[in-house]
Amino acid sequence: MKIKLTLISSLLTVLLLQPAQALEVDREVMPRITLGGRVIATIDNYDFDSDPAKEDEINLEDSSLLMRFDKRMFGDGVAGAVLGLQAHDNEAQFSQMHAFYWNQNYSVELGRTRLRNTIIEFPLIRDDDFIEYSHVANTSSNDEFDQTYGNHVAFDWIVDQKVQQVGVWAGTRRNGTGFSTSPDGFDTYGVRYLYEQPETMIYLKPIRHAGITLDAQKVYNTSNTQQEWMNAVITGIAFNLNENPLANWSMGVQAIVNEGIDDTLNLNTVSGRAKAESKALVASFRYTSRPNLLTRWQAGINFGYKDFDQGNDASQWSIAPNFVYRIGQGVDVLAQAKYTDYGNGLGGGSDITIQFGIAFSLDTKFNDNIGERDSIMNLEHGYIQ
Repeated sequence: MKIKLTLISSLLTVLLLQPAQALEVDREVMPRITLGGRVIATIDNYDFDSDPAKEDEINLEDSSLLMRFDKRMFGDGVAGAVLGLQAHDNEAQFSQMHAFYWNQNYSVELGRTRLRNTIIEFPLIRDDDFIEYSHVANTSSNDEFDQTYGNHVAFDWIVDQKVQQVGVWAGTRRNGTGFSTSPDGFDTYGVRYLYEQPETMIYLKPIRHAGITLDAQKVYNTSNTQQEWMNAVITGIAFNLNENPLANWSMGVQAIVNEGIDDTLNLNTVSGRAKAESKALVASFRYTSRPNLLTRWQAGINFGYKDFDQGNDASQWSIAPNFVYRIGQGVDVLAQAKYTDYGNGLGGGSDITIQFGIAFSLDTKFNDNIGERDSIMNLEHGYIQ
């Protein structure tokens, strides 16, 4: 009898003490894993008057690989991290490396990701095709990659848990090679209001995407002796011209007003133009054919205009029609032409780029038990929607 009581007592002791240990034994819950990526390969034919001239080439720029790992939290929300590589200058560079948390009411993002220096995504093969019109430029770098990616901490409040967002952020635009003097610490701040439909609703609502952003950068003057803040305002809207998801017409418009700095600037460099007072406008028309709600092809035309207040006839404009035909799920044939005309204040002349190519993209999930609004591919430029 004493033996039985001793065994029962020992068993009760183990059972009472074990739960605290059991939570630690299997504390790692398998995260959801999302893989996304795109390879864009085009043959680019150039006829440039601008300097430097370019030779025809096979272009793999903006091809990317994305990985996201996330879990549901004990109380509320989802947290995780994103790693992303993108092809740039014949190298793979980190475009995404950030941690995040989100729930129905707000989201927090910390690390390297896309700068919030644009609002509307236009129907172009690559983001940088119209980057001089569609993005607020980086004043501390001439590198094209630094115009779209940087480090920041951002907080977004989802108004009424629906399609409206109010966001604030502070960050660092990466300083490019050749900038011996650059702002220390946080050199960019911003605030925005955004109206954004989820992917499943963009063909069914009048407004797809709209917003207004105030972007502030800490800027050194050309002699690198004095700092000041340069402000730019971005406003844009993308909307459906009809609400037919089978044969959809849509339009996008975005304007950027940059106050610049009061200094003598070299408009022949990216950073010089970034610091100049300017106004930019982009407009696009897009037709998307979706028989049986399956996207088969898209045709678009994009217009861009930018005027620099410094200098005589310092303006440029571009037009870029393109066509995308889907031959299989995630496999697209691409064609685009771009013509740019420069005023005498920017050197004069014109540039022509003609591109033909093919793209393969993927978006797949493992251990998927978490709902979401958008595809992981929305972290990068998507030319067909």
